[in-house]
Amino acid sequence: MGPVEFVAFVALSLVVGAVAVDLVLPALLPIGEDFALGSGNFSQTVIAVYLLGVGVPQLLLGPLSDCYGRRPVLIGGLLVFLMGSVLGAFAPDFHTLLAARLLQGIGAGAQRVVTFSIVRDHYAGAQMTRVMSLAMSVVLLEPIVAPMLGQLILLAGSWRWVMGAVGLVAAGMLGWVWLRLDESLPGGPRGRPSPRAVFGDYRTVVTTREAIVSMVVCGLVMGAHLGFLSSAQAIFQIIFGAGLRFTLLLAAVSLAMSAASLANARLARRIGNAVLIRRTLLGVAGVNAAALAFAATGEFALPAFLAVQAGNMFAFGLLLPNLTSMSMNPLGHIAGTASSMYGFVSTTVGALLGGIVGQCFDGSVRPLFAAYALLGLAGLAAMTRSRR
Repeated sequence: MGPVEFVAFVALSLVVGAVAVDLVLPALLPIGEDFALGSGNFSQTVIAVYLLGVGVPQLLLGPLSDCYGRRPVLIGGLLVFLMGSVLGAFAPDFHTLLAARLLQGIGAGAQRVVTFSIVRDHYAGAQMTRVMSLAMSVVLLEPIVAPMLGQLILLAGSWRWVMGAVGLVAAGMLGWVWLRLDESLPGGPRGRPSPRAVFGDYRTVVTTREAIVSMVVCGLVMGAHLGFLSSAQAIFQIIFGAGLRFTLLLAAVSLAMSAASLANARLARRIGNAVLIRRTLLGVAGVNAAALAFAATGEFALPAFLAVQAGNMFAFGLLLPNLTSMSMNPLGHIAGTASSMYGFVSTTVGALLGGIVGQCFDGSVRPLFAAYALLGLAGLAAMTRSRR
């Protein structure tokens, strides 16, 4: 692939996993009503289970891609994702839907770990940051479009059609991989992995301070972001009475992520990844602490919430590519294993924290602001301690 096609490939590969969250967001309430779940927060488990499926299996998938190659693991992951999509579209009960979401998550986890490994196979340092920033500028347009598309599908059919649409995106990606992707593993496939070698690679990852701290901080950042996504429909429709305008408002604040990703390559080159991360985390903690204090004194207006949340999304757009680069840069010789640990730590921590934040929704914006402030402060403390 040429450079333009490669960036587009990376972007779409990451989009496949993202649409399984963002396209489904407008369907959370209809899913709860269809299966008579009772609690309005309980339908959010379809997001949490999916993300756990993304995170946990990556510990195995990365070493497999280091031994058998990137291409077969990616193709296998897409096939598992498609199986989960079909099962979800025809799920007769909520437990079957959760099983389908778990399968989708496992397939998306394979895509995630292999995609980051492929990027690291080709690029390192500032070039890797630039490629990831360009890809993320495309990926971060997805949260703008996907919820609106999901709402349009719901106007034409049921939430089951949404699951089918997610599967169609994965089928398109599978065709692209099959026709255009060459094996990028340096030295080619190496055969069956040795348990001692796998353990040694993971030991290298967890003892590389810059990498492991970046992974943990990414998990904290993901926790706040996923907490917002899980409760976004309730916040906009219950607190602010937005109705069908929910997806338009979500798209409006999500535009900030794309703007941040476009600006990131220049900012990271000028001041460095670590400094940019620390300054951004400080801003997130400060702004949300102030918003929390204001919200505690009375009603929080919709324009003010949109402004604060757009700032949070802008920060997320800056943090994600820089934390990814800091996690992967020192570990190019074991990129698959490093990508596995990165995916496991960031996604699992993010899913657990995001689930907690979503379940804390109490009819106000206070839990969300508190989560952003606390998790931003924790991430800043971890980065500062690591530097010292």
